[in-house]
Amino acid sequence: MGKITSKEFQLAVAIALMGFLLTSRQWILWLNSLTVVGGFLVYYALLYAALYTLEKMGLVVFGFKIEKLEQTVGLLLISFAFFAIVNWENPYVQYVTMGSFSGASPVFYQTEDGILWQFTAQLIPTASVEAQRLFAFVLMPFLITLAGVTLVTKKIQLQSI
Repeated sequence: MGKITSKEFQLAVAIALMGFLLTSRQWILWLNSLTVVGGFLVYYALLYAALYTLEKMGLVVFGFKIEKLEQTVGLLLISFAFFAIVNWENPYVQYVTMGSFSGASPVFYQTEDGILWQFTAQLIPTASVEAQRLFAFVLMPFLITLAGVTLVTKKIQLQSI
């Protein structure tokens, strides 16, 4: 069994402290007072800070050592695209499961998929729900991932199989 370094222990303590603070009643009620966009920005500021800290601790992703701002932003974009399709915290899920877009707290939508749904609904409001779903959760994550990979690796190359 390996030893835990001081940095690793500090990371565990920081996660525990964040868990205490970010699940407090006051924090959640404050998030509930924000718009979907406002809450999302808070969420991504926290995620960026975490990635930045991990970068400074020597994070390596896909064989690349994350050393520069654009690589951190690229990793953030890749994470965004991934979470947009696995969170299931958006008005579309509310619609599918409850038959209505209403009834959920804005806190549930202050996520990657929630912000993509809101953007899509505002960009193409007259499109069918299914067309909005494909735009928000297929096309947008694809494009965001391409942008992220480009920033992380500093190049993008599509190869034929």
